[in-house]
Amino acid sequence: MKGISYAAIRGKKTLIRGDVGKGKTRLLSRLLSEAAESEGAGSITVIDMAPGERSVGERKVGGQLVIPALPVARYIAPERVVAPRLEGATAEEVVRLAMRNASALEPCLAQYIASPTPVLFVNDLTIYLQCGKAELLGEAITLAKTFVGAAYWGDFFDDKGSGINEKERLLLGKLIGLFDIVVDL
Repeated sequence: MKGISYAAIRGKKTLIRGDVGKGKTRLLSRLLSEAAESEGAGSITVIDMAPGERSVGERKVGGQLVIPALPVARYIAPERVVAPRLEGATAEEVVRLAMRNASALEPCLAQYIASPTPVLFVNDLTIYLQCGKAELLGEAITLAKTFVGAAYWGDFFDDKGSGINEKERLLLGKLIGLFDIVVDL
């Protein structure tokens, strides 16, 4: 499915999921570039929930989207998103950081919901689901005629006993029925 095109998913709700380093953000960026070429000005919103890229051993983890240099995308992102499982030393700290992320990301979703565009791209949506509300994300997904989102789906991260690995899987499972297409990388 890495060869999937934006034309094939236009008008659908698509989820790209996989473990660390599988190319979720790269595929999302490519589809965004294709969408930017085919959609009209002002028709695309991008919500980037990803923390900045970092290395864990030899693996690259996270990373924000490469936004096409075309005037079609409205880019929404909080000032800072952290990587709770990498930055938190204890279960309590991991949860505290995930809660901070959810609080920073809710206004981004609310901004889209207040003024939706036909196309919505969301990078690293599971960062929000660690301590956010599936219903709010579900509302944003439902409002978009075309939705393309990337989500972590793996076992790479140690959540230090915080339970956020299980919570993000559970909440993503609650949303799975909204998607027409699920791409597993």
